[in-house]
Amino acid sequence: MGEVNITNGRKKIVFFSKGDDNFIIDIIEKLSIQYETSKAIIKVSTDMKMIDKWMKWADICWFEWCDELLIYASKLEIAKQKKIICRLHSYEAFTYYPAQVNWECVDKLIFVSEDIQKYVIEHFKVNKGNTIVIPNGVDMSKWSYKQREPGFNVAYVGYINYKKGPMLLLHTIKAIYDKDNRYKFYIAGQFQDTRYLLYFQQMSKEFGLENNFFIEGWQKDLDNWLEDKNYILCTSVLESQNMSVMQAMAKGIKPVVHNFVGAKGIYPDEYLWNTIDEAVCNITEEGYNSDEYRSFIDINYSLEKQINAIDKMINELIIKDKENISFDYIEYWNNRLNSNFNIEGVGNFGLGEIYNKLLYKCRIDIWDGIFNKILNESRDIRVLELGPGIGIFTEYFYRKGIQDYEAIDISSKSSIELQHRYPKYQFKNGDICEDSHYEGEYDLIFCADVLLNITNENQFKKAINNISRHLCADGICIFFEPISTINTKSQSPQVIIRDKEYIEKVFIDNNLVLVDMQPVVFFMNYPFDRNLLGRKSNNALYLFNLICSIFKDTTISNQNKQIIGEYLLNRDRQLVYNNKLGLSEKLLIVQKSEINKNINFDLREILNIKKINSRLKVLSSAIYNNEIQQHNSLNKVIELVNSLED
Repeated sequence: MGEVNITNGRKKIVFFSKGDDNFIIDIIEKLSIQYETSKAIIKVSTDMKMIDKWMKWADICWFEWCDELLIYASKLEIAKQKKIICRLHSYEAFTYYPAQVNWECVDKLIFVSEDIQKYVIEHFKVNKGNTIVIPNGVDMSKWSYKQREPGFNVAYVGYINYKKGPMLLLHTIKAIYDKDNRYKFYIAGQFQDTRYLLYFQQMSKEFGLENNFFIEGWQKDLDNWLEDKNYILCTSVLESQNMSVMQAMAKGIKPVVHNFVGAKGIYPDEYLWNTIDEAVCNITEEGYNSDEYRSFIDINYSLEKQINAIDKMINELIIKDKENISFDYIEYWNNRLNSNFNIEGVGNFGLGEIYNKLLYKCRIDIWDGIFNKILNESRDIRVLELGPGIGIFTEYFYRKGIQDYEAIDISSKSSIELQHRYPKYQFKNGDICEDSHYEGEYDLIFCADVLLNITNENQFKKAINNISRHLCADGICIFFEPISTINTKSQSPQVIIRDKEYIEKVFIDNNLVLVDMQPVVFFMNYPFDRNLLGRKSNNALYLFNLICSIFKDTTISNQNKQIIGEYLLNRDRQLVYNNKLGLSEKLLIVQKSEINKNINFDLREILNIKKINSRLKVLSSAIYNNEIQQHNSLNKVIELVNSLED
């Protein structure tokens, strides 16, 4: 049918936001280890229809805010077919947005605090059973820790607006200064109302704070900015948590937190203050325990704990979904090719033409080497292709001069389009599990990325039986399939990853034998067999997800994507050559059991390592002499590729 889109073996999650996605960056990164993820930045004025497109692509739609995007999506017809998750922050709870959402189409509403959950349930028509509280988590590895002591540097981090208690902030600063004028006050943030900026500028002079009060704006490296700070101050009237306080605590900095609405459900009483005098006391007293502050965050609000809770929630939604849905591969492929009769339609949807062409190049190059060696470039053979899709391999056989070619595809779109394109070939619309579509015997039966979609094992065995009965006695069968050598299982209802031992047994039962199995790629497709790498397994998955993010990035030109893609392709071939294994799709050579045809095939004969190394030098130079080297994800990709060969 098409490319082995094993990312279909994972649920696809799209994250929607209007660009204010700081809260989900870590979540996306962590969830990308288990799920195929994409982030859709939507401009309300121009891009709302993009929501329709991405909802069609995804299994799970995550809306980071309860805003116009969710309101629009919840009223679409497709919303009834998708799992929709919304994470509501404190801001939206006090707007009219929740009242406009069709909550019947939202499967899970996440709150980060119980107080906000209670308020929304009481004021809007939300079923409590569809809600859950999952606090924000802090990635402890991103915040450098050390034992700290009382000092005189007080930090405030975040916006300055009505919600943050700006008047209280300024007067608390004044009171601390009056207690001891050695204290200095640093603000990393932004004024959202110019009136507050003018007021702070005026009153800092009136209070005599000019030499002790510093407004330093947003910080790209907050971890470094906080390094010389001794206290983190919060004067908010309401917060979900106040992440900047928690991040500072992860560094061992003492928190001084106003008892905002909900604070007692988040922080211990000893970190809270009600009056300005109490805030002054909390800062000027000697009590200081960095280990305690960090430990509190690690135990209660770590990113790991948050991700585990989110993952559990998603798994529950998936399990519930599986109980009600059985996969119909006939309907799936007809719908998919009717909508996208192009290389993405049979490949990795969303990764674009460039990357999908490179993945097909991997297959074609390997198959061409086998064709030339085993079949001696014979053109006088009868070929049957199962699942030609959009005709990528049909074109290969056509260019090779094959005269006798037939194909069977479940998609009527495929059969009609290809028959028009190749009038001398014969295309049938039908199920390869049904014997009626086969005529006589074939010298070569070719099947690329089709059997993985036959999820019913009885149907799968019927297909193999048909192949066996219609393969010439000395014929060859070629499969491109996701075959695991360590019994990896798929978590998707529409994709099956079969184990090598199992498929060998099915072959034997049908008078076939697996002659050879070769890796197609190392890391360029979804690495379902990554556990072969042991402790490096997560590196392989993280690498694949970063590659996906690069090729979905619309800010990178197609020219640069081509350079990056060719570089990755050649690095992948290096790893296949050196390791003689791959973490994803395999090429299988199969023949009749009674035929003792000696097939000596070495993948290294096809992979010209000198040519690969030479090409890599050119591509590496092109990358490092180009602005694309400044792309952080690309640098990380190169680092991860290097880690796989160490």
